[in-house]
Amino acid sequence: MAAAPLGATGTNNPEAPHLVPENSEMRRAIWKFLIGSLATLLIVVVPVVIGASAISRQQAIDHAIERTQSTADFAVAPFIDERLLAGEPSALDRLDRLLQPRFERHRILRIKVWSSDGLIIYSDERSLIGQQFELQPWQQELLAGNHPGIAHFEPQTGFENTFESGQGEMLEVYVATGTAGSEPVLYETYYQPDEVRADEREMMLGILPPVLGALAVLQLVQLVPALRMARRLQRDSATRRQLLQRAIESSELERQRLARDLHDDVIQDLSGVAYALESFELQDQPPSKEFLARTRALVQDNISALRGITTELYPPDLADLGLAGALERLGDPVRARGLEWHLRVVGDPAPDAQQAALLYRAAREAITNAIKHARASVISVELSLSGDRLQLAVYDDGEGFERAAGAPEGHLGLQILQDTVSAAGGRLDLRTAPRQGTEVLVSLPV
Repeated sequence: MAAAPLGATGTNNPEAPHLVPENSEMRRAIWKFLIGSLATLLIVVVPVVIGASAISRQQAIDHAIERTQSTADFAVAPFIDERLLAGEPSALDRLDRLLQPRFERHRILRIKVWSSDGLIIYSDERSLIGQQFELQPWQQELLAGNHPGIAHFEPQTGFENTFESGQGEMLEVYVATGTAGSEPVLYETYYQPDEVRADEREMMLGILPPVLGALAVLQLVQLVPALRMARRLQRDSATRRQLLQRAIESSELERQRLARDLHDDVIQDLSGVAYALESFELQDQPPSKEFLARTRALVQDNISALRGITTELYPPDLADLGLAGALERLGDPVRARGLEWHLRVVGDPAPDAQQAALLYRAAREAITNAIKHARASVISVELSLSGDRLQLAVYDDGEGFERAAGAPEGHLGLQILQDTVSAAGGRLDLRTAPRQGTEVLVSLPV
């Protein structure tokens, strides 16, 4: 059987189309993932940063309120007595000495202590002591014990803020304090904005790194399946391109084979008949009965040949009879030529439509080569299901050939089939040697 060795490639037609595979699916998939991940990070991170900033600022303000309340309760309230209320210098100096470390440690700009009637009874700015201002309703509620503390982050523009009005935004904190049995007072502190912002930044550094780190780890974890998916897409795309390339090559090979068969058989025979009829016409005599009999037999043979070509182009038996029945029909031309034919089906193979078409093509190619080129006397076909593999074996006892010598011109069908079977996840093996016959083995996964 003059079949193609499995080392041959391509078709003999230089004009046959060839698909150039592209290797950009992986890069495109990775870029899409990275862009999507970046967009997701931006969508998630921006609200997280804004929310963390708001939470950190509020916590910094709450810490300032707690710190102010602690100073008021332990450093101011125990020293509010009659002498301080009377404005005695010694009492004011004593409170200055107690509060001075807070100015440096917490970057405090101003401290004021208010009585319940709006009188400033103490301030580090002595000129404010003794001045009286109307208390706001929220200050009165604070004195009544309805709030733990109130803070405002804003420029100071009130009447009592003459000395703070040019300092820009500051954190103004009010808390109520006093000793048991004494009238409550308001303790007011003005913090520099840097102090609050430093506290805010420290809290931000405590919140954001874990959140952003968790998001980054999540993206990295997703990168692994994304890369796997990209590789799978790349393999699938490469398989589709290979199958399309093999389909184009097979189509080109079928056209060449059809043209060759029509030219070598049908066209030559019909041309001979036409010449003979023209000869009888020129001699003005009718054809003999012997000539008509030979012509009828020749036309019938050519009709059979054309039917065989039509069946090869579109095998209806495969859809109607199934793979086993279609393989049995392939034995008709074998028996018609007086050759011995055997078909054996082992197990219960049930290939899908694509697998059945591929196995049918392989069997037809091997049988056609055996009939036309191998000078075989026996052709055997076996279809079996072994484990999770579908297997097809086509054997002939013909001349065989030396695979290393290369393929005769135009016989590349088995090579194209091998590539197509390989792209479908299967394997095609060819076993042959001169005067040793030929065996074609096809194995496909179930």
